[in-house]
Amino acid sequence: MMSNTKPALINYTLETFANERDMHWHLSQWEKRKAEYYPKLKAAGLKKMTGTKVWNNKGEAALGWIFEYEDAESFKKCQEIFGAIAREEAEEVPVIRQAFRGIVFDEEIL
Repeated sequence: MMSNTKPALINYTLETFANERDMHWHLSQWEKRKAEYYPKLKAAGLKKMTGTKVWNNKGEAALGWIFEYEDAESFKKCQEIFGAIAREEAEEVPVIRQAFRGIVFDEEIL
């Protein structure tokens, strides 16, 4: 059953790395950057960001990121910020990103 709030826009991004070392380096760099970028992302409409270590891709080092936005306009605003982050990251370690977007249509808090 959905709550009375408007549906959230969700983005799930899968990041795949050549090896665990590159993945851990990538995470260490994000730890250094996030204090700068979280306030900007929040102001642009990012409501929640969750990072996961993907463990069921045998032989691959992968992270999953779940982003929850207020609405489509917030998503667009945040893409500019994420673009700046990606430009910084481009000079570090290679990463393959796949993004999947959707609108929440069912949610249960148990």
